Amino acid sequence: MKKEWKLFFITDFEKEEEYLTDMHRKGWKLKEVRFPCLFIFEKCQPEEVAYCLDFKPRLGEDQDAYYQMYEDYGWENLGTCNNFVYFRKPMTAVEEATIYSDRQSKLDMIGQIFKWRFLAVVLIGLTVFWRVFYPRDENTWSLWMWRVLSLAYLFVFFYCGIGFYKLQKRYAERGLK
Repeated sequence: MKKEWKLFFITDFEKEEEYLTDMHRKGWKLKEVRFPCLFIFEKCQPEEVAYCLDFKPRLGEDQDAYYQMYEDYGWENLGTCNNFVYFRKPMTAVEEATIYSDRQSKLDMIGQIFKWRFLAVVLIGLTVFWRVFYPRDENTWSLWMWRVLSLAYLFVFFYCGIGFYKLQKRYAERGLK
């Protein structure tokens, strides 16, 4: 058993897929993902396996049909974390190493991530900035802490904003890969 802490932002799901594929290639298959960024692996034979993530904020009544559809195409459901569903499939059985068969499906998923996650980041940011510009107390330490949080937030905001822009542009212009 091996545990690794690895941070991926909401626009880094493809990097996360590559990381998991590479770990399996090295003989460590994903066993579990715990929020926010703890990956638990177990030792296995090194092999070529594709990992794919799908963003599903609400499965509801369609959950069984959703999982069955991917199982019918040979994808193993590894569980969910933070509304991302993790799948894997041996590369020998993979026509394409992705669960998306067309560009529009991928764009729809990116739109869902934007709607559910990035807009939440904006709301959190508004709260942080409100605290910085309208402090309730005169405690200098508290104000500096909020300013540092604001800078960290700005980094995440711009990193994810640029990431969404690049993803949209790439899939809108060139297709899946």
